[in-house]
Amino acid sequence: MIIDQSLVNKVFDLAKSEGVTPTAVSTLNVYVSSNEIPLMPMVLQPAICFVLQGKKKVVAGRVHYEYSPNTYLINSVIRPVEASVLDVNKDQPYVGLSLGIDRHVVGQLMMEMNRWDHETKYVEQATLTQSTSLTVPISNALERLVNVLSEPMDCDILASSICRDLYYQVLKGPCGGLLRNSVSHHAGANRIAPVVHYIEQHFERNIDIEEIADVAGMSVSSLHEHFKLVTSVSPMQYVKSLRLHKARSMLSQGYQVSEVCFGVGYSSPSQFSREFKRYFGITPSNAKSSVATIG
Repeated sequence: MIIDQSLVNKVFDLAKSEGVTPTAVSTLNVYVSSNEIPLMPMVLQPAICFVLQGKKKVVAGRVHYEYSPNTYLINSVIRPVEASVLDVNKDQPYVGLSLGIDRHVVGQLMMEMNRWDHETKYVEQATLTQSTSLTVPISNALERLVNVLSEPMDCDILASSICRDLYYQVLKGPCGGLLRNSVSHHAGANRIAPVVHYIEQHFERNIDIEEIADVAGMSVSSLHEHFKLVTSVSPMQYVKSLRLHKARSMLSQGYQVSEVCFGVGYSSPSQFSREFKRYFGITPSNAKSSVATIG
C-alpha cells in the first residue's frame, strides 16, 4: 500500500470545512466530504488529482474514469464533466488532493527531458484525461509536499521544487503524454489538445465550427471525427457544454441571469434559458450553489 493512514490524517487536518480548502501552495487544494455525492456537473481543471480515501468517478460523455487510493487522475485541459464521490461515510470521509498543472514548469521540464530522448520515450495518448496507478516516487513527492505545508518557511522555500519533482515523476510515468498535452504549443502534444485550449480561451464569443477547424488545420469533417474520438462530444457540443457550466458557476456566485447570459456568449436570453434547463434540468433563475467542489 503506497498511501498510508498518516498521510490521510495530515491532509484531513488541513481541511477547514467540507468541500474545498486552498492550501499555502496556490495550485494545491484539499477536498473533504463526509457524505457520498451523486453525479453532478462540474468543470474539471487541468490538474493531477489524488484520492487518499474513498473513491471518485468522473464521467465525460460516454467515457468514465474511476480513481481511488493508489491511483491518480491526470486531466490535461478544461473539461465539462460529471463527478461523484463514493465509498465514504462520516467515519471514513472522502479525502483528496488536486495539484493544478503549471504549464510553464511542465514546459521547462519537457525541454530538459528532451535532451534525454533515448530514455524518455512517451506513449501517445488517445484521450485528454486518464487514471493510472500511483508509483512510489509520485507518492513520496506527494507526501513531502503535504509535510512542508505545516512549516511556513519550509513551504515557501521547498514547495515549488517538490511540485517540480512531482510533475517530473508524472511525466516519466505511463500517462506522461497527458501532462505533455497540457502544454498547448508543444510539437508532440495530441492534435486535439491545442484545439481544446483555443476553445477554452474563446468560448465566450461567437466562435463557429469553421473557425475551430481552421485553428486545428483540419477539414470540418476530419475535426469532428478526431475531436469526438478524444472527447466523446462534437466540437460545438463541447463549446455549448463549457458555456453552460461557466454560466452555472457564475449564477452560484450571485451574478444576474442576464449578465450571465451575455457573459458566456449567448445573444438570446430565451435561448440561454431553454438550453440551460435542457442541460441541467432547472432554470437559470432557480440554479443553486451546487457547482461541485469535489476535485
